[in-house]
Amino acid sequence: MGIEVGRPPRPDNATGPQAGLWFRPPRLRTAAGEAERRHASWLELFFDLVFVVAIAELSHQLVVDHSLFGFLRFAGLFIPVFVAWQGFMAYADRFDTDDLGFRLAFFTAMLAIAAMAVLIGDVARGQRSAEFILAYVTLRSLMLALYARAWFAVPEARPLVRFYGLGYALGVGIWLSSLAVPAPAKYLVWGIALTEELSLPPLTTRLHRRIRTSASHFPERWALFTLIVIGESVVAVALATAGARWQPASAAAAVLGFATVVGAWWLYFDRQADVELTGSTVSVVIYSYAHIPLLIGLAAMSAGVRLLITNASNPHLGLGATVALVGGVILYLLSLIGTRTATLSGFHRGGLALKLAAIAVFLLLLLTQGVLPPLVPAAGVALVLVALIYAERALLGYAPAG
Repeated sequence: MGIEVGRPPRPDNATGPQAGLWFRPPRLRTAAGEAERRHASWLELFFDLVFVVAIAELSHQLVVDHSLFGFLRFAGLFIPVFVAWQGFMAYADRFDTDDLGFRLAFFTAMLAIAAMAVLIGDVARGQRSAEFILAYVTLRSLMLALYARAWFAVPEARPLVRFYGLGYALGVGIWLSSLAVPAPAKYLVWGIALTEELSLPPLTTRLHRRIRTSASHFPERWALFTLIVIGESVVAVALATAGARWQPASAAAAVLGFATVVGAWWLYFDRQADVELTGSTVSVVIYSYAHIPLLIGLAAMSAGVRLLITNASNPHLGLGATVALVGGVILYLLSLIGTRTATLSGFHRGGLALKLAAIAVFLLLLLTQGVLPPLVPAAGVALVLVALIYAERALLGYAPAG
């Protein structure tokens, strides 16, 4: 007898062969009703793929402009991409549904996210901001439609639905108001809107004490998104190497860049199978929001690797490119420490000390980048990450999980 993956059981009120064929009301996922940790559905995995385009475009913009303003713009445009993904991820985790309405909402959202992605370059040049706003508002309007549906289908979740519905509606209003505001004040309005939207999960602590939704799926979803961002670094190595005409310095830089990517993957995923949140709303918020700088750091590292390969034959890598590469790894490690504080296992003091020691070496590489050839800081980053992995395994007994 075959097993159909990803489809919830037919509701008890199904009355005929066509009942529930296309539409099924959403149901609240609760910690009490979850026998075992669920895994990402095929739709969720498909949905994540569209963000590859957005992350690639964000990383490319940092390659184009890695000045201080370029870094600020890169981080500022990263946040709405993050918030867009987080909203749909959290809804799918709170409510168990996979019917036609849910799928159409997600497919439409994928188109809106793709539109945001292709507009990132134009927005970075101060153009087509209205189209970017409308794409983002479309995403939030889809979220409002999904929560409106949950309002009617899940009465016990109405306090939570009301809170997020009003919060998203306010965010939509602020985003639309920015259409009438000229640049650069327009971007300040965007910042206000994003701050309001990011404040919603931390403010739901009391609500989640009454409505006990399950958060066991969060670590896997964040890990999958992290894998997408790390995967962009692999693509960056391949593309930059293809355009470097296989010069010896560029080939060496590609190897070192790939070693850095592998080190970042290893440190995150070596223990990921054992990651379990404490269960409190605060731990979910800390774990989730620590991923914002973590993912920004990884995307910056991707841009840094590409710049490293391209400029490997130059006397120096340059401050902006070095900050992207080395600074991105520093931000990643600091954020990784933050994610561990929200797990049941917590962070080991020895592991904390090792990561801080590695960060100190990276800071030294940043301070001396002006007198070092590009391959030296690249080699330093790769070797320190390898040493960190070895030390955690040999000295602290960290073993691969899963």
